Amino acid sequence: MNATLSLDEAGRLVLPSTALKVLGMKPGDQVRADVSPNRIDICPEPRVVSQGITENGVLVIARQGYRMDAAAAVRADRDELADRAFPR
Repeated sequence: MNATLSLDEAGRLVLPSTALKVLGMKPGDQVRADVSPNRIDICPEPRVVSQGITENGVLVIARQGYRMDAAAAVRADRDELADRAFPR
């Protein structure tokens, strides 16, 4: 998605609601801005998990309000570690 943004009188950028939906963001979420000459990359900051409990030796994390495929994340991490150990 591409969007043209304008600065308001206070020098702030406002992201369109469609961009916020694509990113799964809501008011109060934080973003990181990587600034270089003629370019600004804006990325959402990962949410910090603040609560969790242990049930039968398993950490159960409270719902954070966004979808996550934990199995895919574990597979990706495993594959990355395997690639580092055994380069193709």
